[in-house]
Amino acid sequence: MIDLSDTVASVNERMDALEKMREKAIASSRSVIRMTKKAIHAIHSGESHKELLKNAMTEYKAMCKACSEPEILFSGPVGDAMMELAEACILSSIVLKKPVPSYVSINVTPQAWVLGLADCLGEMRRILLTQLMAGKIKDAKEMFADMERVCDHVMSFDVPDAVLPIRRKQDVARSVMERTRTDIANAVLMDNAKLKF
Repeated sequence: MIDLSDTVASVNERMDALEKMREKAIASSRSVIRMTKKAIHAIHSGESHKELLKNAMTEYKAMCKACSEPEILFSGPVGDAMMELAEACILSSIVLKKPVPSYVSINVTPQAWVLGLADCLGEMRRILLTQLMAGKIKDAKEMFADMERVCDHVMSFDVPDAVLPIRRKQDVARSVMERTRTDIANAVLMDNAKLKF
């Protein structure tokens, strides 16, 4: 008779370890996402965000070390944290006018980096609208130029969703760009009308 008891016991032990690691990944992922959201909020508020981003990176590195098994490291919760961290790091570099960090320097997957880049467009639009409301049309135009460059790169990806689920975000990006283009045009027209009076 075939005896599977030792192998089954070994598999159960492995599954228990992965389950505990997954629970750790979920908790850590939520923590990283909270920290990155705080950093992005600080960017919009004009507050210092470097320390918040540093803390998020520290938490992210600890999560990756504690959840190093491939089944967990490349799972949904960790992937979400990677994407949010990439978005915050990219947005920070754009706002501070520094070189955009690569996925290697942030230590995230290429997919997470691209999805984070795509999500930056919405945050850049928010910054641009704040600039328009403050009457800073020149700054808003510069931000829109940066948005166009980001959008061009986001649209350049043409791979199956199984490799990179980018199509929905590309559709959102098109919509964001069209609405923002209209907002810029209206602001310029209003500004020109003021100059005539």
